[in-house]
Amino acid sequence: MAKLLTHLTRAAAPPVFKMMGLDVFGHYKRLIRTLNWSPEHRSRWRLERLGGMLEFCWRHVPFYREFWGDHGVAFRRPRDMEELKEYPILSKDVFKANRKRIEPDNVQTIPHKRNSTGGSTGQPLEYSLDLAHWSFIQAYHQWGWGQAGYRFGDPVGVIAGSSLVPVNPSFKVRMRYALERKLCLSGVHMERDLAILYHKRLNDYGAKFLYGYPSVISVLASHLSDEGLALPRLRGVITTAEMLQPRYRANIECHLGVPVFDHFGCNDGGFLSYECRRHRGFHYNDFQAILETDSPDPARPGQLLVTNLWNKSMPFIRYANGDLVQLADKACPCLQPFPMIASVEGRTMDLLTFANGKTLAGPALTLIFRDMEIEGWQVVQRTPASLEVRILSGNGVHPEHEGYIRRVFANHLGDDIVVDVNPVRELKTTRAGKLKPVWSEVA
Repeated sequence: MAKLLTHLTRAAAPPVFKMMGLDVFGHYKRLIRTLNWSPEHRSRWRLERLGGMLEFCWRHVPFYREFWGDHGVAFRRPRDMEELKEYPILSKDVFKANRKRIEPDNVQTIPHKRNSTGGSTGQPLEYSLDLAHWSFIQAYHQWGWGQAGYRFGDPVGVIAGSSLVPVNPSFKVRMRYALERKLCLSGVHMERDLAILYHKRLNDYGAKFLYGYPSVISVLASHLSDEGLALPRLRGVITTAEMLQPRYRANIECHLGVPVFDHFGCNDGGFLSYECRRHRGFHYNDFQAILETDSPDPARPGQLLVTNLWNKSMPFIRYANGDLVQLADKACPCLQPFPMIASVEGRTMDLLTFANGKTLAGPALTLIFRDMEIEGWQVVQRTPASLEVRILSGNGVHPEHEGYIRRVFANHLGDDIVVDVNPVRELKTTRAGKLKPVWSEVA
């Protein structure tokens, strides 16, 4: 019965996705064909695509005409990729201040959807996402998951917050998740009894892969090990949204007995990357975006700059998304043609552990603040039984927002954890000047 369901899903998904306006499988086939392209062919395609995107921005996005003109840049189609460096860097603050002006004047002719981040850097962001670009994103997800042995239709357990596990999903989202055979389990917090419940649900579902936050999956793995429980059908774990710290990878692989494959990307700038079986870094989709850093020394990490080659409903040109990375100067031994991100230095969040035995994952917290009109936020665990939520806003903390924040934390942590919600004039940064949204002051 399970094999029949897999075959039916694989047959039904392409036409159903197309009915939704998502040509995921068409993009996937085209992506696979590019694996045999020569380096020269890849470079020519990317340069032509970049020229088309820059010309579109010059003609249809007044903000870019002004922004580039203020920095002495007059548009011409680039003759090589190095000419992109003549364009100014678009900071996240400048993007937020001009978000509406970054929409093109013909945006109504472009099929797109609205999206937002909760702000993995503590600063929420709204943006638009082309459906064609979104389809291409999903196509590369299939390639990335395939590095772990996944094939579309394999049953997957998703353990994460509402960015991956929607609270009130639409009919389209429910249909898509059903076709993708995803069992969605809330991964905002984890404790022993919840781990035992999830073990039964994952086993009954026949999950071959887990996808979600590495900190929460690591805690799940520890609880299952303590209880002598196993997931015999499991073949791999794919992690996302936060740094896969070495202790998380080691703990998951030890207690679940399967390899871990990490995923790194951001939807607002528009890029994706995945580990292959060599685990030497992240292969990023160079047909989706051009990646640079602002580091003068290629051998040292720098702020990531993303130029998206697809998203016309809200173009991102040399967008500084807040991540600190080092790009690789050598090809991966696996010989895949996608270039490499050698290391990711930023995006670290602490896993908060409380006196009542409950844990709270940093990435899940970002979605709490997604729809609030605020400038930034931080969550700081002060003691084993208390935490502070800091809100940066010129208008203070709205009473409805404060009530919502308290209800969410009480739901996940229980009423015995004290939650203080405080307005602040500035948010604390690290010595390197980075904003760290979630951390614990408990040893």
